[in-house]
Amino acid sequence: VTEGETDTATLMTFGYDPYLSSQSPYLGAYYAVVDSLTRLTAMGGDSAQARLSFQEYFERMSTDPESWGRPLEALLGALEAQLTLEVPAIGGKDSMSGTFLDRKVPPTLISFAVGVADAKQLISPEFKEADRPILLVRARKLADGLLDPFKYRKDMTMVHGLILAGRVDAASTIGMGGVFAAVSKMAFGNQI
Repeated sequence: VTEGETDTATLMTFGYDPYLSSQSPYLGAYYAVVDSLTRLTAMGGDSAQARLSFQEYFERMSTDPESWGRPLEALLGALEAQLTLEVPAIGGKDSMSGTFLDRKVPPTLISFAVGVADAKQLISPEFKEADRPILLVRARKLADGLLDPFKYRKDMTMVHGLILAGRVDAASTIGMGGVFAAVSKMAFGNQI
């Protein structure tokens, strides 16, 4: 604002796992979208109202058909996530020059989730005090490795509602290292 003050905050998160993306560009991009939206929710944002932007890095295209297939796989994974989670991408940037001599970048589609929220309703990931209950919200995966989109949206709506109601002091997402790493980081924040 040009004058005065505002309580409106802009939120921006990201999602990307280079190990998963190297194994499957499709799943890597799909879960990049999921991770960015989940992180936005953990801050207190509404993932259903978020918008996405992608940053893509891939090896230089060659005569090898697989070099063309990896970007296509990643884009299809990101599209699947957008369609089933009903959150659109509004922009992005790609780079097809991720090759230097004999080295290639892993297939990379980074998802950025952007949203707005009331700054007074946002939370941070560190525990605020000891001896508080901890809730783990588990995703349900389908046979193809993708999430159950209905349960995911329901869970994100529930978490967002609990945060808005003031019933959540801290929230974090689980990534590499699993639950132990996530809870440890939450405890280290305030030396709890």
